[in-house]
Amino acid sequence: MNAALIGTRRGAVHARWLTAAPGFTVVGVAHDRDERTAAALAARHPGAQVTSDALSLVKRQDVDLVVVAVPPTACEEVVALALRRGVRVVCEMPLAADRDTALRLAELAAESGAPAHASFQWRCNEALRQARSRVLGGEVGEVVAVDITLYDDSHLGPGTRWPWRQRAGAGGALLELGTHALDLVRWTTAVPVWDVGSAWTHRLHDTRRGPHGPVPVEVDDVAQVELRAYARDTRARVMVSRVDPERRLTAVFTGSRGVLEVRVDGADGSGVVTLRTGSRSVSRVTGPDDMNPYPRLVPDTALDGVATFDDALAALTSAHAALAVAAPVSGA
Repeated sequence: MNAALIGTRRGAVHARWLTAAPGFTVVGVAHDRDERTAAALAARHPGAQVTSDALSLVKRQDVDLVVVAVPPTACEEVVALALRRGVRVVCEMPLAADRDTALRLAELAAESGAPAHASFQWRCNEALRQARSRVLGGEVGEVVAVDITLYDDSHLGPGTRWPWRQRAGAGGALLELGTHALDLVRWTTAVPVWDVGSAWTHRLHDTRRGPHGPVPVEVDDVAQVELRAYARDTRARVMVSRVDPERRLTAVFTGSRGVLEVRVDGADGSGVVTLRTGSRSVSRVTGPDDMNPYPRLVPDTALDGVATFDDALAALTSAHAALAVAAPVSGA
């Protein structure tokens, strides 16, 4: 499968995944300004094209897969072109900066029939996959509460390497990280619809020190959302932070028969899954996991757990519903 890679920052992770997954060849890398990084990524794939014209790369007749790893405000045109051509798409999250754009892309994917996937890589983590299987298998009984926390260190301290990620269109912690955590609530429980009850957000700095001077901060660094499953008594809480010293994820499922807890090291993907029923506690350890989604996209391979644009739209809808009711963002 010939892949066109759009974007070089998060795109570098996708390039690594594509290289590790059998059946994929990167035939081109598109950049906006960072030609040096694009050339370095392309150099690992003999003959790969380097270009600043993403649309021309998507139009190549030999491209079977378009991987879009650019800011959410810049996704729509490239994704829409690929879908209209009937080419498979993988898009980083959030799918768009606003729900209306995400809805247009999800509808276009349905109309075109082209496979369209959202990069919810946590679904590929072995510890979380085991947890989902055990929850759906009834090992904790009827689930009454879900608690997911996702911590990231990308904005630790007063500086920033990414001025664009401080703008309103970038989304902040709730859209960047919250969409992943909100998707995990849906995926691990197989409950498709959740109503947002309450939310709060917090901004640690009004300005950050950027590469070329002070950068105004318009988005949140920490956020929490409380939800209730539609037509059920199950409750969920999601908390995300991009200012934690460690990258980690925890998920706790409380049920009528016991509690299942998952802890994942975000640095290497290793995890621990612990089931507590009564006085009995049993833990399973999973090894390092690159959370590579691409092996599941190879033809004739089951797409178990691979997220679609509809999944991306659902997560983004919940995130924007949370933003609508959240307590006002406050500066430091």
